[in-house]
Amino acid sequence: MLSVGTQPSSARAGARHTRLVGRLVIHGEPVRFRELCRRVVPEGTRYLILDLDRTVHLGRNMGELLGWELCAYHGYGLDRLVEAEGRRPLGRFFFAWSRPASVVRYLAVTARMWALPGLFYFFCGKLPALLEITRRLSFRFFGPEPVAAVQRVPQTVLMHHMAAVPTSTLRMLARRVWDRYRGDQVIEHADLEWVRSRCPEIRIVIASASPRPSLEVAAEDLGVDDIIYSRAEEHDGQFSSPYQLNRLFMLPAPRWISGPGQLRINSGRAKIEALLARYPDLADPAVVSVGMSDTGYGEDHCWAEHFTRVVDVNSSAPFPPIVPAGSPVREIHSAAVLTRSELARRAAGEPTYSDPRRAQRDSADHAFTAAELKERLGGLVDEAEVLASRFEECASHLAEARRLILLEGKEVAGRLDVIAAAFNSARGRERRPIMSQLRRELREERALRRRLARLERPLSEIAIERNRLLVTSREELARRAPGAGGARRRAP
Repeated sequence: MLSVGTQPSSARAGARHTRLVGRLVIHGEPVRFRELCRRVVPEGTRYLILDLDRTVHLGRNMGELLGWELCAYHGYGLDRLVEAEGRRPLGRFFFAWSRPASVVRYLAVTARMWALPGLFYFFCGKLPALLEITRRLSFRFFGPEPVAAVQRVPQTVLMHHMAAVPTSTLRMLARRVWDRYRGDQVIEHADLEWVRSRCPEIRIVIASASPRPSLEVAAEDLGVDDIIYSRAEEHDGQFSSPYQLNRLFMLPAPRWISGPGQLRINSGRAKIEALLARYPDLADPAVVSVGMSDTGYGEDHCWAEHFTRVVDVNSSAPFPPIVPAGSPVREIHSAAVLTRSELARRAAGEPTYSDPRRAQRDSADHAFTAAELKERLGGLVDEAEVLASRFEECASHLAEARRLILLEGKEVAGRLDVIAAAFNSARGRERRPIMSQLRRELREERALRRRLARLERPLSEIAIERNRLLVTSREELARRAPGAGGARRRAP
């Protein structure tokens, strides 16, 4: 389904488009999650919004790991997985070398399920975060917000493979993944209960692009108030396949299909849309809200446009200090949070132990006031203002053409919903002509997406420069706090 993409600013003529955040704090030494909350979650907080992947666990994506666990389930069978659980190393892959035939089957299953989606994500998602030439190509082909567009492919593929397994099995596999990575957990049930004791009116929500089974296990373990996740229609105890079909990815034959109206990939700005639909008072700047995310590729930087405080946790792409002028955000924090394993090692006699995956950080905290930020970043703020003004002017010029393409996209989505319903009510050979119809409409949808990306290329060129500037603004502050921005640089 076509997305609207980055929206033009609503700033009035002559008004500023950007501003510096009022306060930015780079916390030095890794701390317990409870200590971080003591520093960044005021007692009057109404909402604490948590991302799941790489936020609740250091460096672990629960939805992605569920996808790899599905490979092991198909390759080895549940009995073998249960038998080997206590000896399994952490990581995406599992090789039971004592059973060579099972390893061969496992590798074949893994290659079929993830080889091509993995290559797509490597070249279109990871390389653009590292190389300027591939970053420009990514903006050129996917539009002003390429990260969400690229991530949508493996997320959709995962939902296809989930549709081939009963939801009860998926929930069991998600529980196994969660239990296996308890050592990497940075947030515990007791921590959130402590937050509630300090903030009696708070509502704690996990909003993630991961699928429902992963979020349900997280909610059960952490005791959060609500979860928002990627979803597809459920039928007879199994999820439906997304309507997007691609022969290149060797997807399983669909049993039941979710059309655009029943499918939601809850990534990027979609998280914010879902949160605001469920909790409209989040849009009130007087309501104190805190958002915490690892925002590893900058996919959650839009959180700084909606919450009064944002915190990047164990992140390699911290929130930049330059925000939209209309944003309610007052403070930005960047922190490393200790895992259960790190705390155990420190309690056992290694008081300074840190997980080797962590980038080295300056041990001191660094707090920047609005005046200090202006002194250090004044020139960059002026550049950001020029880019934001150009972006709004360009978006206004393209608005009518974009509206027409998006209107065509809505019409295609409506036809896709009708086709999905027809497929679900048909049986056997009746489904063949319906599948042909579906593929024709998918070609039309892809053509519209390409047209939109071509139309938005002037916006994408500005977005590239804006993103580079935001990275530079954060690095300027990291020079005072060596290592605080992480060893690996990723574009926001």
